[in-house]
Amino acid sequence: MHARRPGDEGMRAFIGIGLPPECRRAITDAVSPFRSRRLPVAWTPEPNLHVTLKFLGEIPQERVEEIASRLQDAGQGIPPFDLLVEGAGGFPSLRSPRVLWIGIREPLELVGELQENMENALSGAGFPREERPFHPHITVGRARGRIPPAWGEEYSRVLSGQRFGTVGVSSFQLYESRLSPRGAAYAVLRDIPLPREPERTEREEKGK
Repeated sequence: MHARRPGDEGMRAFIGIGLPPECRRAITDAVSPFRSRRLPVAWTPEPNLHVTLKFLGEIPQERVEEIASRLQDAGQGIPPFDLLVEGAGGFPSLRSPRVLWIGIREPLELVGELQENMENALSGAGFPREERPFHPHITVGRARGRIPPAWGEEYSRVLSGQRFGTVGVSSFQLYESRLSPRGAAYAVLRDIPLPREPERTEREEKGK
C-alpha cells in the first residue's frame, strides 16, 4: 500500500492522545534492552508513541471537518485530566503476544467515557463500533513472527510497576498515518480540545 497525501481520494486515520517528549523518551529507554534482542518485533518509533483511542481506517479528505466536529461533541463533559503511564503487557496474551504495550492508569473512567462518547458520535457517521472491550494503552511493538513463549512474560515482569510519567491531557488528536518504505509517520490533522470548566468554578468560588 502506498502513502496517501492530502488531496488524494483517502487517507489512513486514527484517534489518539499524544504524549510529551519526556514520556516517549522514558518508554523508549525502558524498552531498549528488549529491542536489542533482535526478535521478530516491529517496534514503534519514539515519535509515534501515543495512547490509542480508535482506528478509523481509510477516510476521504473531505470528511476531516465532519469527523473533527463529531469528536468535539464527544469531548463535551470531559474535563482535562492527568494520565499515569505505568506497567506493561501484551495482547491477546503474554505467552503469545501480537501487540506489546505500555499501560495507562488513572483516570481510566474518564478515558473510557471519552472513548464511549467517541464511539457513539462516530457510529452515526458510518464508522463501526469496536467490538472488543476498550483497553487504553500505548502500542510499543507488534510481533512479525514467532516469539519465544516466556519472552512476553519477561517483558511484562521487568516493566511491571515502572512509571513513565504523568501526562496532562487537555486535548486529543485526529491523526493521519502516512505509509512509506521506511514505515509509518503520523501527522496531526486536528487537535480537539477538552472543555474547561472555569466559568462554573469561578461562580461557585464567588458564591462562597
